[in-house]
Amino acid sequence: MDERDDKHRVAGILGTLLFHVALAALLAFTFLEASQEEEEGLLVNYGTSDSGSGEVEPAPGSTPTQAVAPPPPPAETTPTPSQSSGQTAHTQDFEEAAALQEAKRIADAKARAEAEAKAAERARQEAEARAKAAEEEARRAKELADAEARRRAEAEARAAAEAAEKARLEAEERARKAAAAQSAITKGFSGAGTGSNASQGTGGGQGNQGSVTGGAGSGSGSGKGSGNSWSLEGRTIVGGLPKPVYNVQEEGTVVVAIAVDKYGAVKSANVVMKGTTTSNRTLWNCAVQAAQKAKFNNDPSKPAIQSGTITYHFRLN
Repeated sequence: MDERDDKHRVAGILGTLLFHVALAALLAFTFLEASQEEEEGLLVNYGTSDSGSGEVEPAPGSTPTQAVAPPPPPAETTPTPSQSSGQTAHTQDFEEAAALQEAKRIADAKARAEAEAKAAERARQEAEARAKAAEEEARRAKELADAEARRRAEAEARAAAEAAEKARLEAEERARKAAAAQSAITKGFSGAGTGSNASQGTGGGQGNQGSVTGGAGSGSGSGKGSGNSWSLEGRTIVGGLPKPVYNVQEEGTVVVAIAVDKYGAVKSANVVMKGTTTSNRTLWNCAVQAAQKAKFNNDPSKPAIQSGTITYHFRLN
């Protein structure tokens, strides 16, 4: 109940009290007026006994000899037209005031219900607006997350493609270098040199001169020997030519093409068919392993990779 209901209730109570006070005052005034009208007129003494006599009024308190008849009942007082009209008017005013108060109460209740309904509708609309805003924010966040995921995936794909391209280029470069080294080795087997002869060494035969016992040769002459030999232009071997270790009862010659850097280390060793007389893979592997252990002198003036050969002769023990 709000402040307006309290005011209306107080006003109704005050109106009711004023109405009753006015009604009581009107009734009191009418009663006094009727009493004054009844006291006017001639006083008649009807006596108290049918057999009384004399002209003197009996003294108060004397006992009559006969029973005294009771006085007649007073006549009913009929309210005057003014009284009836006043009471009716006051009753109508009270009823009208009560009806007006009830109508006002109903109107106030209806207004409160409408206000509450409007407030509920506003709250519903605000809740819907907040829900839509939250959905829009979630949608934007999802779009941003998807865009970030796509960006990361694209970056990773680009990085993978770049890495693959780099690996491909490196593989091509290694293949090119290997082909160049193989070409240099092949040229070394062709017998080409700076002179007009087809052989190197100081002997009278063909081929590369070497030590009959497998020792170090000069690499600058041509000749024929029966032991292991090596050929690397302008270089000397350090510590002797490594000998292969094998236990296979088979004979044959294995020619190993070597690639030596300027510091004298053997960077690669592969069996070549030219000059090789055996197909035994064990002898091939033993020859390659021994050739990889060879060490030549350091010569900064030489190319980064210099090609040469090491020839091994395997004989039965």
